[in-house]
Amino acid sequence: MLQDVALGLLTSGVAVSGTARLIVDIAMYFGLFVIVAMALNFQYGNAGIPNMGCAVQVIMGGFTVSGITVRLMFTMAEAAGTELLPWANDFDWVYNNPSNVSTMNEFIGPRMSFGVSMLLFSLAVSLILGAVIGWVIALPAIRLRATYLMIVLITMADAAQIFGRNIPAISGGTLGMFIPNIYEWYPGDRTVLSAVITLLIGIISFFLFRTMLNSPYGRLMRAIRENEVTVGSVGKNVVGIRRNILMFASGITALSGTLLAFYFSYVVEANYQRAFWTYWPWLMLILGGPGNNAGTFLGCALIVAMRRVIIVNKWFLQAVFFFPIAYFESILLGVLLIAVIMFRPNGLIPEKLLYIPGVNYTKMVNEEVKIDWRNAPKARGGSSGIGGIMSAFGGGKKEEES
Repeated sequence: MLQDVALGLLTSGVAVSGTARLIVDIAMYFGLFVIVAMALNFQYGNAGIPNMGCAVQVIMGGFTVSGITVRLMFTMAEAAGTELLPWANDFDWVYNNPSNVSTMNEFIGPRMSFGVSMLLFSLAVSLILGAVIGWVIALPAIRLRATYLMIVLITMADAAQIFGRNIPAISGGTLGMFIPNIYEWYPGDRTVLSAVITLLIGIISFFLFRTMLNSPYGRLMRAIRENEVTVGSVGKNVVGIRRNILMFASGITALSGTLLAFYFSYVVEANYQRAFWTYWPWLMLILGGPGNNAGTFLGCALIVAMRRVIIVNKWFLQAVFFFPIAYFESILLGVLLIAVIMFRPNGLIPEKLLYIPGVNYTKMVNEEVKIDWRNAPKARGGSSGIGGIMSAFGGGKKEEES
């Protein structure tokens, strides 16, 4: 039944509305938030890095579209003979944007390959720039303790909005800027296609992080979370590992900002507020259970569904409450955070004990396993850096056997 509904939405040539619109909206935001929440679980739930600056990586993805991809589209369209209004200086860039975007939509319409290539280009660039911003964040902050690290990351999230608000070349300043519809070639409702693509990338991110956490590198991350002094005493570069974790997760998080920009066909710094892209993902993580992928997935689904239902029924709820409904989400965020921490601190699905495949724990407890460490091969180096991350997908098993 669900397959028939999804196929009907994709092949329909009319705009969806009513319950179908609510389903598309929930799917879209679930895909966005599962990327951010899983990346946050990767950093905090498994490595103990309290990233309170998720909005920085998300806004980097949006700025990639508005500051780089749109300029590339305009350049390629003019090279193909399409006439656009001037867009070289900041004034023309902002005030001629609506007309140029309308012209670009006509250019993209018969060119499916152009729209798809711009989507892939934006995702690739945002992945790289997200990792770069993760490296920039790591420089002053990665050596700090948890409390100071959280303060620095919160400050950087606000700084990113200030840059976008005051530099029109990035995202049009306070006015924002429209983004060409890269799905113009699609005959149906473009928001449906955008939601399907976002949901697919979100699910891929889920399995990507799951693979990482089940690898030897994932066990190294948990060891740093539990006792980084012990990990450092055995020769591991704890600072380098934490930096690589932050870079990897930041790159994945930036994808959500890119997908949101194409969903709205509009970018403005106000769409990437800290409360929306940092505090809500933290609530999803805490509600589901830190350190548990399934718990984060469940917490994300529950919170997204609840928030979208509240938004859809805001006029009914306004008649119930004595205060403006605009404040209800912020109040709900605070109440849920307090309630979860008080009554369910480990989340709906607590973190499970780590079991390494092939190890008989019963014999180890009963001291029936005898190992001659003098004949054991030496551990191979390099697993603490980027090579360790890559080995999670390829050579992780060989390293574990050695």
